[in-house]
Amino acid sequence: MDLSFHPLSLDALDQVTVESLCLFIASDQRPLTGLAGLADWRLSGKLSRLLRAGLVSGDAGEAVLTPPGPRMAFEKMFLFGLGQLEQGEETLVAQIGAALQKVSQAGVRTAALQLPARLAPDAAVKMLVAELKGPTRALVFSPEPQKLAAVFAQMTGGRPPPLVKEPAAVRHRTPTPPPMPRAEDKPGAPGPQRYVPPAPKQNIFQKNKKKP
Repeated sequence: MDLSFHPLSLDALDQVTVESLCLFIASDQRPLTGLAGLADWRLSGKLSRLLRAGLVSGDAGEAVLTPPGPRMAFEKMFLFGLGQLEQGEETLVAQIGAALQKVSQAGVRTAALQLPARLAPDAAVKMLVAELKGPTRALVFSPEPQKLAAVFAQMTGGRPPPLVKEPAAVRHRTPTPPPMPRAEDKPGAPGPQRYVPPAPKQNIFQKNKKKP
């Protein structure tokens, strides 16, 4: 897996261009924080509206696939429920591994994500490197990306992966208000869909042919 580590900021999120955004949401943490909170800000509160409407709950095992829209440079946005924050690390790791496996089954090759803050850096890196259940290329956001990069280098015995820094001109910039709502937030726009893993070697994006 090709890993790169990015600072957890709105500017850094706006700069990445990968296929999918993967967000992990707890059932008892409101408002959203971390990468999910940044995405919610950029999407003018779209995730918060999904939560209030009951379309997303954050319950353990939940998997929702929804288009992020033109405000973000991603084709797909996966929302994975983790359940309550107070749970053992082993359980949390198992849930994240299952979620990343679903992303891989969906044919995703590149994804941006942030692992839950409750995971220690070594457990977080092990999840991405040792288990190899995620996409081929992962952009990992973290409040302290240098720690994850150092753990990765120590664990693999090699050189640390790229540590992406924000441009100096925007590193301390206050986030600007999100743009005005566009057509995708109006009635009639595609809604979120519950993600169901496909059968082995089955293309989930291929529609079933109608019988004559």
